[in-house]
Amino acid sequence: MGLSSLNAYSGGLFSLIYSAGPVAKAVMLILLIFSIISWTIMFVKFRQYGRTEREAERFFHAAREADSFKKLITIYRESPDNSFYRLILACYKEITKRQKENNPEIKQETIPIIENAMRITISEETTRLERRLSFLATTANASPFIGLFGTVWGIMDSFREIGVRGTTSLAVVAPGISEALIATAMGLAAAIPAVLAYNYFSGRLKRIMSRMENASLYLINLIGK
Repeated sequence: MGLSSLNAYSGGLFSLIYSAGPVAKAVMLILLIFSIISWTIMFVKFRQYGRTEREAERFFHAAREADSFKKLITIYRESPDNSFYRLILACYKEITKRQKENNPEIKQETIPIIENAMRITISEETTRLERRLSFLATTANASPFIGLFGTVWGIMDSFREIGVRGTTSLAVVAPGISEALIATAMGLAAAIPAVLAYNYFSGRLKRIMSRMENASLYLINLIGK
């Protein structure tokens, strides 16, 4: 660790990153990629969940105004990219299919079949809405360890430099230790937002799924009217 490292140490954070070794740079690049992808997922999920929650309000408003399933179909506007619309559509398709097989009246034994169709739709919507959340969990769990690996590697380099130069002077040790600790800091910077976002979106997803379960009950009640 020579004069260039000392100059980097006095030049600030970006200079330290620039002067870091190839392993440290690779670790930092991986953590940066993890962080960028995580923040992108957070932004996308925030918009997606917000839109779904607004559609839930619209559905329940329409369901409260409707006195029958047919009326709900007429007053609920088509919105293909919407979990609650797909729930109504699954119910409507199953009703139409059973009416063609039997008669216009919905028989009592048909209700469990319609309920199963809606449960399948809710399960599919759950899978769709929770997609990519696992990456946030992976980032939260893996980033600190990746950063720690970069730190350990940097400290090993610092000890090697001490052996080569034969001195434990702070001017020799400090730049290497600083470079090493940047990796840990970047790991935590990637992990902390990811774990907070994962818990936040998991809670919102549970509330959305609860509202979908309630929506299916609303639909069952309207079918008999």
